[in-house]
Amino acid sequence: MKAQLIARFFGSDTALCTEVGQREGQVLVSTGQAGYLLYGPYMTLEPGHYLVELYGSADAASVADAFADVCVEVGQRILTQQRLQATADGQDGLLAPITFTVGAGCQDMEVRVRVGPDNNIYVGLVEIYKIADISRIGIIVVTYGDVPALLVNSINSQHMCKWYIHHHGSKLLNDEISKLFTDKESSLHFHCENRGLSKSWNDGIIESAKSGNDITVVINDDVEFLGNGFDDWVEFILAHRNHGLIFLMGEEPQDDGTVVVRSQDFACFSFGTQASKLVGAFDENFAPAYYEDVDYIVRASLVGISIYTDERVLCRHKRSSTQKNNIEISEQLPIFLKKNRDYMITKWGSDTGSYTHPFNELTNSIYIPFRETIE
Repeated sequence: MKAQLIARFFGSDTALCTEVGQREGQVLVSTGQAGYLLYGPYMTLEPGHYLVELYGSADAASVADAFADVCVEVGQRILTQQRLQATADGQDGLLAPITFTVGAGCQDMEVRVRVGPDNNIYVGLVEIYKIADISRIGIIVVTYGDVPALLVNSINSQHMCKWYIHHHGSKLLNDEISKLFTDKESSLHFHCENRGLSKSWNDGIIESAKSGNDITVVINDDVEFLGNGFDDWVEFILAHRNHGLIFLMGEEPQDDGTVVVRSQDFACFSFGTQASKLVGAFDENFAPAYYEDVDYIVRASLVGISIYTDERVLCRHKRSSTQKNNIEISEQLPIFLKKNRDYMITKWGSDTGSYTHPFNELTNSIYIPFRETIE
């Protein structure tokens, strides 16, 4: 990511205002009151991508209710918001790297740091960068029995990520999932019913396209990235921009303590323009899950879209965790598999695909148009 420094402000700079803090030398220090420790500097910015880096000190207890955001239009429109991160042993360090996009230019870009009561935080430096090559990534995740904290916490991307979450499980998880995405740009849908994996994947892909994202990825909720694995995969995707599907390799812990390395296929994939234009949506007749991926690969192969796999081991996948952790899913699994396998055989002549057209009818199109179904 190429970044050009365009402004630097110390905590002592009067362009940075405070509501509940006090200036001590070159830093703004919290005083035990809740409110805005910092706001300003009300900059004029041209359209483009930007990065704000906040430096200072905060302990782990303080960052639980401390947030930073970037806003415009006299604070009425928040462009992005995230939690502060604790610095090592309360020493000076990076409190927050915040990326944001200015669409039509602005006259009053404002960075704000809001602290809670009794927080021990100070801000000493605010740096603002113009970014040349940042990308917008749409991340689609369907959840059922677990909160995807491992996945979310493993993605600390230099790119601008927006999450599209479709929850199919119990309402009891709604609050936990909402809390996990408090400081993320996200669109949360609590269906709280097993409405079908294909349907939510399709809806997420539609949402991501409407948001104008450069890349759309679909990731299982039981996947986590290793190290800088997510951004490494994004760079691979960017190197193959005009793609259909892109997979990656991941390690899978086994019950006997061994680890298998294999392609993650549709557990973690990038959905490209070729797939959108030539193959279209996932077949929602495969419900609630299983064989929708096999059907898609058959259709993708018949129209000849490009399919790549990043051969580096970039993630860890606890495969089938939804099935293993949910008795009701486990009990119904044989029913799901039989129903969808029967439909696959009817549609393609075998469970791996034998016909050249759906249902062996030359007039039937391989392409399935997208149809938004968010309720």
